[in-house]
Amino acid sequence: MQQHVQRFGRALSAMVMPNIGAFIAWGFITALFIPTGWWPSPTLAQLVDPMLVYLLPLLIAYTAGRNVAGERGGVIGAIATAGVIVGSEIPMFIGAMIMGPLAGYVIKQFDRLIDGKVKAGFEMLVNNFSIGILGMLLAILGFYAIGTIVSELTEWISLCAAWIIEHSLLPLVSIFVEPAKVLFLNNAINHGIFSPIGLEQARETGESIMFLLETNPGPGLGVLLAYWMFAEGNAKESAPGAVIIQFFGGIHEIYFPYILARPVLILAPIAGSAAGLLFYSLTDAGLVAPASPGSIISVLAMAPKGKTVVVLLGIVISAIVSFVVASPFVRRASQRNRTLPENRFKYNPAATTGTSAASDGRIHKIVFACDAGMGSSALGATRFRNRTEDLGIDVEVTNSSVDAIPKDADVVVSQAVLADRVERSAPQAEKVVINNFLGDENLDALLEELRRRNGEDEAARGSGVKVRQDGENDVLRPENILVGLASESKEAAIRRAGELLVRGGYVEEPYVDAMLRREQLATTYLGMGIAIPHGTSDAKERVLRSGIVVLQYPEGVDFGDEKAHLVIGIAGVGDEHLDILARLSASLEDDDLLQRLLSTHDPKVIYNALK
Repeated sequence: MQQHVQRFGRALSAMVMPNIGAFIAWGFITALFIPTGWWPSPTLAQLVDPMLVYLLPLLIAYTAGRNVAGERGGVIGAIATAGVIVGSEIPMFIGAMIMGPLAGYVIKQFDRLIDGKVKAGFEMLVNNFSIGILGMLLAILGFYAIGTIVSELTEWISLCAAWIIEHSLLPLVSIFVEPAKVLFLNNAINHGIFSPIGLEQARETGESIMFLLETNPGPGLGVLLAYWMFAEGNAKESAPGAVIIQFFGGIHEIYFPYILARPVLILAPIAGSAAGLLFYSLTDAGLVAPASPGSIISVLAMAPKGKTVVVLLGIVISAIVSFVVASPFVRRASQRNRTLPENRFKYNPAATTGTSAASDGRIHKIVFACDAGMGSSALGATRFRNRTEDLGIDVEVTNSSVDAIPKDADVVVSQAVLADRVERSAPQAEKVVINNFLGDENLDALLEELRRRNGEDEAARGSGVKVRQDGENDVLRPENILVGLASESKEAAIRRAGELLVRGGYVEEPYVDAMLRREQLATTYLGMGIAIPHGTSDAKERVLRSGIVVLQYPEGVDFGDEKAHLVIGIAGVGDEHLDILARLSASLEDDDLLQRLLSTHDPKVIYNALK
């Protein structure tokens, strides 16, 4: 059950997190230009609603569909979601998260059904009309079905909230308000329920706690601070900007994607909101009028005379409680992606039933797996193969895409973030989870297990690294190597490598974006100052021929907590590029040579070492 929940959370994250930049752009536009913004502009404020209603849901739908079925899945996901958007009066983010993957799944199954059955010359016709017809049907389905369901959900939440208020159970209203907010129903609930009740109370008493039920920025602030402190990757990097937009701009929608990416985090704003409401109830606090937008500035501006500090304390309490609840979940998720199993390697014959290892106790085939099977796994496999050959251990060591692991694999080596996909692709194999393909304690333990089970041949020791000598080829050219580059962001370095591959005629332009997507999945930093960015497995069709480019950064490029001084962009069709990776692997054994590669001012030094 827990695995299914985690898988669901990762699926939501893969839909939402790549589009955080769009949410931030919309947040800035809203905070700045709406009538109650910092610099009101009726002209520019016209961007707000179209971006919220159309752009953001369509981006999510496209991303979700593409995750399932590539570019075709992205296109049909956006088409299907258009029907949901038009069929509802509220922003259809949940509809997009339903229709995007559904449409991607439909087109993927259709493509499997017709695979090999379309006559030559009719491929484009079938591809275009299949998306058009199926997309139309799914858009109609979304128009009539999803909008109705969400409308009924909104009405149900409104009735529950009204009942709780009527029975003086105000802190419990958070159980309904916070999930509703994350479903982007915040404006409907606030303006449709709380504001009318609050205005009536304020008319009689001069203030109302109703104005603090939805607009309190504390719960969302706590979640964003937890991401800022404990998350990794894009979520951590984008959190500071989101804090500014949410807390000072009052655009609460900016933190909703962070919760949708990890649904269990909804407990944090619920707890934070309930704590704040309990404090406000005990201190008889409220606002004199609705705070719109719900920024710290607007809320304090609407505080009654003499109660500004009380209102501020409630926000602080909400933020602290939300942060405390959210932090363990965010920290645990980050640790799960980077920590190692307690047992370094345990060979389990029962896990390899049906393989050759199960019959004679030996390990016959080890597969290093990464997303595309062309970069980190290839280099990792090459280096580990060298270690087994030096010891004379008889075992096949190869590499593959995580979704195409050979069925006869006895052991599969992968990064932790790919562990679930490895389990689905190779359930028969023993799994070794690592953090670094070049040097990891689990790889050392695996080597010891190989020595124990397969034995070693003393006569074969010292055989050294075996690299095919196929003569010169076009995979690496001198002009593919740039040295002495000024430090820049990881994304800029990866894009530079991708564009160099494009200019060299190795890949098509979309491969560059695939390299950036691959980095979001799991870091391509290998250790020892080297990163090897490459495209995702579904981008192999964009590779025209195998090629490698080398970017040297004397000051380094930040890849998370590490700095890469050599960024080696890879595009592989067959295995031509593996020779160069083997050379690179060999250079890692020579500290002096490695330092020359990382610091030389002459591209020929790198070329001669790797060609």
